[in-house]
Amino acid sequence: MKHFVVLSTALVLAASLCSAPLNPYPNEINGLNFYARYLAPLLPYKSDHKQVVQVLGSDERLELKDWRIGVLYSCAEDFLTCSHGPRNDPLDTIVVTPRHRVSLRRFTFPAAFSHSYGSVSEINVTCDVYTDEFGLEYWVISRDFPLHKKGDLLEIHYGPRRAADKSGVQN
Repeated sequence: MKHFVVLSTALVLAASLCSAPLNPYPNEINGLNFYARYLAPLLPYKSDHKQVVQVLGSDERLELKDWRIGVLYSCAEDFLTCSHGPRNDPLDTIVVTPRHRVSLRRFTFPAAFSHSYGSVSEINVTCDVYTDEFGLEYWVISRDFPLHKKGDLLEIHYGPRRAADKSGVQN
């Protein structure tokens, strides 16, 4: 009987581990992991408005003590005929923005991330953008600006998985 209890407990544990959804963003930085706690099961191009409301609430955003979480929708159909609104278009990107200064100045991104540059014209800043193949992006302020300091996290994007082209370069 003792062996039966041990074996059945092991099978239940194994089944629960197998049925647990995998995090589609395995390269989240420790201390900045939002997917499992706040965003699951949302997925870019698969989740719709109804799912976003179930996870984030009717205003489609989540205000936490130190973070803001919002969404951007994609125009899955022809650009000229689609609605550009949350009711008809799939989720494209989840954006997590710090409400207070979060410095990554001394942080070194792992090799899983490629580096590029971006800018946000609305606030007139440039960023170092660190992107992995799973669609996770960290936008980090690239130099000192009047309202932002070099190395500060501007936002995190949980976006669609990046497809590699034939040369192995991520798109």
